[in-house]
Amino acid sequence: MTNEILFTIDEEESIGQVTKVDSYSVSVSVIEENKLEQVNVNGFVILFTSNPNIRLIGRIDRVLQSGVDYFQNDDGIEEVFNNAEVYINVLGTLKGVGAGREFTAFNRSVDTLPAIGSRCFLLNSERLTAFTRLIGDETTAQGTPLTIGSFTMANDADAILDGNAFFQRHAMIVGSTGSGKSWTTATIIEQVADLPNANMIVFDLHSEYSPLSGHENIKVYRIAGPGDLNNPGDDVIFLPYWLLGYEDMLALILDRTDENAPNQAMAFSNIVVEAKRRILVAEGLNEELETFTIDSPVPYDLTFVIDELTRLNNERVINPGTNREINGPFNGKFSRFLPRLYAKKSDRRYGFLFNLNEEHLHTSYLLSLVNKLMRMADHESTGVKIIDFSEVPSDILPIVISLVARLVFQVQQWSPYDQRHPIALICDEAHLYLPSRQHADASEGRALSHFERIAKEGRKYGVSLLIISQRPSELNTTIMSQCNNVISLRLSNQSDKTAVCNLLPENLGGIQDLLPTLGIGEAIVVGDSCLLPSRIRIKEPIFKPNSNSVKFWNEWCNSINEQNLNNSVQNMRRQTMEEALVVQD
Repeated sequence: MTNEILFTIDEEESIGQVTKVDSYSVSVSVIEENKLEQVNVNGFVILFTSNPNIRLIGRIDRVLQSGVDYFQNDDGIEEVFNNAEVYINVLGTLKGVGAGREFTAFNRSVDTLPAIGSRCFLLNSERLTAFTRLIGDETTAQGTPLTIGSFTMANDADAILDGNAFFQRHAMIVGSTGSGKSWTTATIIEQVADLPNANMIVFDLHSEYSPLSGHENIKVYRIAGPGDLNNPGDDVIFLPYWLLGYEDMLALILDRTDENAPNQAMAFSNIVVEAKRRILVAEGLNEELETFTIDSPVPYDLTFVIDELTRLNNERVINPGTNREINGPFNGKFSRFLPRLYAKKSDRRYGFLFNLNEEHLHTSYLLSLVNKLMRMADHESTGVKIIDFSEVPSDILPIVISLVARLVFQVQQWSPYDQRHPIALICDEAHLYLPSRQHADASEGRALSHFERIAKEGRKYGVSLLIISQRPSELNTTIMSQCNNVISLRLSNQSDKTAVCNLLPENLGGIQDLLPTLGIGEAIVVGDSCLLPSRIRIKEPIFKPNSNSVKFWNEWCNSINEQNLNNSVQNMRRQTMEEALVVQD
């Protein structure tokens, strides 16, 4: 049916003929007023060529009235013809075989341009749906296409993306506050969750996506907060300090401005290696004992490390020459390092890292954690895991999120090629932990290193990134450059618009003028997954995230919500969110 719709075009449907051809730009003359009324800027057209098996797809860039001609017919009645020029940017080539009987492919290369006099037809309604199904053929053929909404120009035409290209080549969702980013993300998450073998992790910074747990294949986990340390539930995740790489741990506890920082780093690394060796010996892991390094994910006793550092800091040795007691080589070198380490270890906000029980200090915990995070959908696991980071302190948020991302990447990296199951990482509010290099501190710099590697190499190991942000101008440019799919909702800030438009092909530069005019829930979609750059109205998700903006004026006029300030203050003190048990007097 798809190819029949695309090929069966009545000559009378033509809106006009090609009058100018210049590189990727084509001009079409339209003289019939009823045809001109159907032409809309940013709409799509089909251009015929001299080859019956090749047609071109273009986007309407401008429509200009070139003049009015008056004619008298045979009956002496004056007729008016409006001459209009429609300027079209050619986007790509639609190729077919068998004397125009079947289309097989669409690509962005343009090898053949239309001849002067070639006819032009609008690509809308059924033809637009047929075309999107053709370019998203791989996912459509499986019966479960990635459909994010409908075309603004043709509401009855489904906007279908190539799910393989969308996740394989990374993607971005950007837009100002209130433009519909969360709904767009939720729509994609829901469709992934419907797949029988889905595998996705969502980094949720503000508990926005917890309502999605209503889907049977979506599970919400929480990074342990201060209220979870004594009696954690099944939905609580601990991320032990020993999972941090050497450089990540130093970024957390080492002050690089300290003149003793090099000595502190060297001694710390030596003691950590010894602490890991002791655990491997105690558990009889002889093979691991032969090959482990300081970055190997092996538990170690932090108390042992602190005791050894304290011993070195207070150490006195005998001078062989004078036979008198003098300060050891590290005496006093950790006077500032140890208090910082103590402070981090005793801070209940960091309990998910340091306040651990015996289970978390056993080598088997790593497999348990990986199974919880990365197991694909089956009878024991959900396909989509939403991780709530809302109780993680902002100063270590980049390191904690990158810890999870690095763990996923390393598991994929060390899995045999034929056993890897692809997994996607959804990075909500990415500007908070993936900033540009020039604005990154030490902890953010470590997070960037991990995510930059995933962006550049993730495709080879089956790890995909979906970056979500309201400030694309503040995002890391290396990561952005690897996102070959962009869903841009409304953007009005000039620097944000420029950042997005720098990712677009040159012949799509005019799209930036549309970004401030988009309505709520409308998006421009460009990239490998949607070879036809499109203005799309995002469909409403079934389970809506907690992202609705507060209607200040309505609430002030007629609010039915009575805020229980007593309960809020108690939650602040206890550092846990609980529903009110009593109503404030």
